[in-house]
Amino acid sequence: MKNNDQLWRLGGSDLGLLVHRDFKGLVDKTIIIRISSFLRKFKNINIIDYTEPDPLTVVRMAKIPYDNLGLVMLAMLAIPRGFVASYSDLAELLNMTPRLIGLFASKNPMPVLIPCHRVINKDGAIGGYSAWHRDGRGIKALLLSMEDVKVNGMKVSKDHFVDPNELKDNFYRIYNYYHSLISEYHSSEQSE
Repeated sequence: MKNNDQLWRLGGSDLGLLVHRDFKGLVDKTIIIRISSFLRKFKNINIIDYTEPDPLTVVRMAKIPYDNLGLVMLAMLAIPRGFVASYSDLAELLNMTPRLIGLFASKNPMPVLIPCHRVINKDGAIGGYSAWHRDGRGIKALLLSMEDVKVNGMKVSKDHFVDPNELKDNFYRIYNYYHSLISEYHSSEQSE
């Protein structure tokens, strides 16, 4: 564990999120861990209870790339807590294929903070979860359950799907905010 790493406890569980920040203080990587196993290796670690930040705060605190992966990460942030969206929903929103959305979701460097666990199959099946090395589907189901999404037999009912219009509105609000930060950063870089 490095000096700029933090450990956040997820709910009342033994799951934690190891959070790494870059030299500018931006979160650039998160890793889901079992806290009890981690504490066997590292003693005297300060554990912070995770409180989900709003999407605009995540945009300010996280290093989101300015590419298609970043675009998918912003779309995942548009899914509110307690809801899910399908790979197809995000594909339609971003004019990509569902398979491409799944590929980008699997490359998300900041699981939980960027909620790729909220992206599931169109039929309600939770699908895979590459952010955990063993039982990814079980961890994905647990994370969704912690957010009051009812998972029954590795499926989510249709009443937990976010309304497509709300998803779209959330996405454009988040995207416009992100874009304004990028523009501000580039203009301040040019004035130096």
